[in-house]
Amino acid sequence: MRKYIFFFVSLILLSCNRPAGESQPVSIWDNDSLWYKSENPVDTSKVDVLYLVSTNVLSAADSLGNVAWQSQLIPADVKALKQEIAWVEKNEFYDDFNFFAPLYHQFTFDAICNLQPEAFDDVYQKVAEEVCEAFDYYMEHQNQGRKYILAGFSQGAMLMIDLLKHMTDEQYSRLIACYMQGYRLTTQDLQHPHILAAQGETDCGVVISFNSVQNLDATWPFVAEGAAACINPVNWKTDDTPATFTFDGTNNEVHIDQQTHQLVVKTDNPSYYHEFYELAPFFQDAGCTIDNLHHWDLLFYGKMIHDNAVKRSQP
Repeated sequence: MRKYIFFFVSLILLSCNRPAGESQPVSIWDNDSLWYKSENPVDTSKVDVLYLVSTNVLSAADSLGNVAWQSQLIPADVKALKQEIAWVEKNEFYDDFNFFAPLYHQFTFDAICNLQPEAFDDVYQKVAEEVCEAFDYYMEHQNQGRKYILAGFSQGAMLMIDLLKHMTDEQYSRLIACYMQGYRLTTQDLQHPHILAAQGETDCGVVISFNSVQNLDATWPFVAEGAAACINPVNWKTDDTPATFTFDGTNNEVHIDQQTHQLVVKTDNPSYYHEFYELAPFFQDAGCTIDNLHHWDLLFYGKMIHDNAVKRSQP
């Protein structure tokens, strides 16, 4: 278990209590330093994946030492972002896809914890605009007309909603699926013609959205409140049919709660999942309780998502 806990905690702690540094240029996406470099060369016969990383920066400071609510992409930040991206490529998409990921100036955990809603929305809009510009650059210079998958976890999943609304109809026509791990789809989101909730295992142009909890009292409102759709990535059903899976020696049963549209995971070892939050109290500072499984939305379902992405990508 500890290999999973300490790896992801270390990503965030890399960015804690570090000196201020100069930020890299925003939205100059022809700068290679703003992109993750996959070890696998682009294969024009493969489908692309564009991945948006989760929140890996706890706090930030600008070059004058003032509090900043977005990552400044100093070396510690970049290292943390690249580690998660590389993990996702290796453990979720393997080498079956062309893999792209921008290193964007994400909002920090401090922004989640300390900003009032209006101020947070201002910061979020800056991040969303930057990510949409990165998407435009990817489409013009990297995608070359191929079919593609969008994927993101947590903050990255949140930003997927803006990308779906931002893209053109032609770009949407080549979207195979959008894997929104650890973030909700609301009724309002589903009114947009580019945002369709997945209904099964093979439908295309759809959004796969889910949030996991051990019980409904552990709902994290920031990522799950107002959810109007959910799909179970173990059995690819949208009803409450349970499915079982094992993870690092634990046995788990998961079903969808039809009122809150969350995945409820009953495990034979609840304390196994508590240890992470004991080591990462900033999650609880942000309103994520110890029985929430947000951290595990990335870890539980990687093989299932890989196999599903391959299946959805078949001609």
